[in-house]
Amino acid sequence: MSSQITKEELTRIKGSFQAKYGYEMDEWTAVILTELNDRFGNFSQTVQQSTKEVGNAAQLIKGQVHAVHFKDNLQAFSFGLGKFLIPSLVVLIGIFFTAHFIGQSEKYVTISEFVNRYPNFDAFRQMIEVAEIRELKSQKYLILRPAANVKSIEVGKEYQYLKEENVVVVPLMVGNQ
Repeated sequence: MSSQITKEELTRIKGSFQAKYGYEMDEWTAVILTELNDRFGNFSQTVQQSTKEVGNAAQLIKGQVHAVHFKDNLQAFSFGLGKFLIPSLVVLIGIFFTAHFIGQSEKYVTISEFVNRYPNFDAFRQMIEVAEIRELKSQKYLILRPAANVKSIEVGKEYQYLKEENVVVVPLMVGNQ
């Protein structure tokens, strides 16, 4: 991997080693030392480059992160409340409307089933609104009185007796009779 080393360079390496440590070095040791020096030089460059990149990334992160410090818990709570109040309210109102819609749709289904089960319900509507109901001996009774005037019978309050048929008729709505 490293370039060729000349005799002159080997002699210089051996001389500098002997001058520094006082020991003589053989040629193989000088070659291995040169090879190690080349490799560690490349490794050192890679480490320096990585350190520089990590430093740049740290500066970038520090520039994007804004630390917030509070005096006490109440101030931190107020900050969080102010930051998340509007989204929380939107979610809460959405949940309320969804629950209301589901409740109304269930009520609609119940009413729809009732009307389908009792098709004559509309005919009895006015009578249900004005009828008088009394409880006698734990039984409920619809209270009616004989009609005073056949032309103006009150719905749900008066009845008319038809003697020929021996029946009581109760008007269900005001109108032509």
